[in-house]
Amino acid sequence: MTTALIALLALSQTADAGRGGRGGGAPDLAVTVSAPALVDVYDAATLSVRVENHGSANADGVSLVIALPETATSPTVHVLGDLSAVDGRCVQVGTALECSLGRIRAGRSETVTFAYAAPWAGVALDIDAEATAPGEANAADNIDGVTLDVVYVDSPIDAPAGVTNRHCTGTGLQAFYECTLYPSSISTHDILLNADGSMGFPPGISGYTGSWWQDTDDHLHFEYEALGMTRLVFDGNGVGGDCFEGLSEFPGTGYNAGYEVCFREL
Repeated sequence: MTTALIALLALSQTADAGRGGRGGGAPDLAVTVSAPALVDVYDAATLSVRVENHGSANADGVSLVIALPETATSPTVHVLGDLSAVDGRCVQVGTALECSLGRIRAGRSETVTFAYAAPWAGVALDIDAEATAPGEANAADNIDGVTLDVVYVDSPIDAPAGVTNRHCTGTGLQAFYECTLYPSSISTHDILLNADGSMGFPPGISGYTGSWWQDTDDHLHFEYEALGMTRLVFDGNGVGGDCFEGLSEFPGTGYNAGYEVCFREL
């Protein structure tokens, strides 16, 4: 009986140490962010963040923060892109996902998934994640991230072609997506892409000439000129729906504009 009781107590202590993270060790979290090698523009891609406990003790109260791409809008900053299918342990706070993962036992892991649709953007679309837990031994591998490689849509132009430009103007804009967050800021005008690479403008835009070209089927470049000076330079890529998106710069002004360029019937 005494021998059996001692064995039972020893087993209970071992189980308690495993449950509570006691026994002289410490948790050690490691984070890995995974994304598809290529993501199609505006298509929701599934990303995952794995939090693994390499330590010799359980990690309690594990928190995970996933930082998402941000707009350059002011005064409110938004996520630059669309989120969906977010793990139920996470909530969106500003431009980040904050996730409560609770306990991760020693040698175990938890994985959070979400879907993100990348817009056309003139900046790198970085997604970074950091996990924390009280009493952790080594925080050096708690952060990981990926930069998304976005694939655009081939949209070869059969000139002459009419296009409608929608745009909003500001400073430091990164994408036409930012314009769509504030629809009242969007203006519209039409242009004509002629077969010889020149451009035609409606009567309301007098005194302008221009040129356009495609070096690849998914890319469009055009420039407006007036009074012998370049007034606007656009570079963008196909995003589907017979449209391009990109940015226009106004040389010498400090301003730029998010642009959507869509084919229209002539």
